[in-house]
Amino acid sequence: MKTIILTVTALALGIVTTAQTPQTVMTPPQQSSPTAAALIGGNFSDIDQIAVGSKATVQQQGTANASFIQQTGANAANLNTVDVLQWGNVQPGISGHLNYSDIEQSGEGNAYTVTQQGDLNKNFGLQVGLNNRVLVQQGANNAQQAENNLAIADQAGRDNEAEIQQRYDNNKATILQRNNAATGVGNKSYQEQRANPNASAGHTAIGTQYGDGNELIQKQEGPGAGNYAEANQGDATTGATNAFSQQLQSGERNEAYVDQYLTGDTAFQEQDGTSNKAVAKQNVTGSAAGGNNYSEQFQQGTSNEAIAEQLGRNNRSYQEQYGSGNYASTFQAHGQLNGNNARVIQNGSMNRSEIAQRANGNVALVDQLGNGHMSVINQNNPLGGYPAAASGGNSATVIQRNANVSLTPQTQRGAATRQHNF
Repeated sequence: MKTIILTVTALALGIVTTAQTPQTVMTPPQQSSPTAAALIGGNFSDIDQIAVGSKATVQQQGTANASFIQQTGANAANLNTVDVLQWGNVQPGISGHLNYSDIEQSGEGNAYTVTQQGDLNKNFGLQVGLNNRVLVQQGANNAQQAENNLAIADQAGRDNEAEIQQRYDNNKATILQRNNAATGVGNKSYQEQRANPNASAGHTAIGTQYGDGNELIQKQEGPGAGNYAEANQGDATTGATNAFSQQLQSGERNEAYVDQYLTGDTAFQEQDGTSNKAVAKQNVTGSAAGGNNYSEQFQQGTSNEAIAEQLGRNNRSYQEQYGSGNYASTFQAHGQLNGNNARVIQNGSMNRSEIAQRANGNVALVDQLGNGHMSVINQNNPLGGYPAAASGGNSATVIQRNANVSLTPQTQRGAATRQHNF
């Protein structure tokens, strides 16, 4: 089980603090060339191809195998391909264990597929160029346990696609699609992690994309606890417009974080279970030019927490929680001129909602069905260092009831159906 150190965020009675700080996952160094340690107890493959039209296929069975592949292509058929299979059942007897795969490709239209079955396997992949493709599978649906595996995919360019699938428990997946807003456009990232019975410790998925029009989907499911998902799109210098991020988690004590920069971004978060936490931050740097972002959070269960922070103008935040003891917080700020919109739906008992909005033309709606709820709305209050700018023209509505009587709202049902095709 991984250790997570976090700083708690709260929005207490309209006094705003900073959103929760995601954890930092340390990535071990990639091996640049074969080492003696990689050879102990297993087979070794080293393929180095320079020029165009290269293909490489590696199949290794057993324990402590190592595969190193480096290709340099120019264009030829516009496709260099790599296929690595390292396999073996964990029981009976140790097999498919401690394998290592290292792939480097530069050029255009590269692609690689890696399949690893068993425990404590590692895969590192680096692609430079256009139209690259990555597919990494660690574990299988019905056979191999695939615990404590690591997969890292690094792509530079545009229109790249990377997909990592991991089974069983305590695996880690990282996808980095880089370059700036002009040269890192149209990338797609998909991470799927499933915890099968066994020990069922949580997985870790981290996705980072630079540039505009990128898509990032993270899906973690199973009976286990403690999954962690982090989506980062853009940064303080390059921004990220029209980015799409979705996180889906089931289980207990899961955490999901989204950071998106600038304008026109969309974030969906859905969690089903107990003691889960979802945090979405959009237009993180608070640029006056940022805004027009959309955030939707859906939680079903008990003792869940949803936090949305949007800076700029014309943002929309929707939060839905079904169950008891849940907490929803929305903070919208930064001198907006067109106004922001926040809606909270809570259904159950002892739920709490807090909304803070700055400047003018904001709309806040809270609909709570059940018993023992609390709602706080704070509008045009320049607390926390965010100016009120122009003021007035705000609207706030709170509906609280202990029966489903005809007071309208209670409609929106989000997130699950919003996933893009990959």
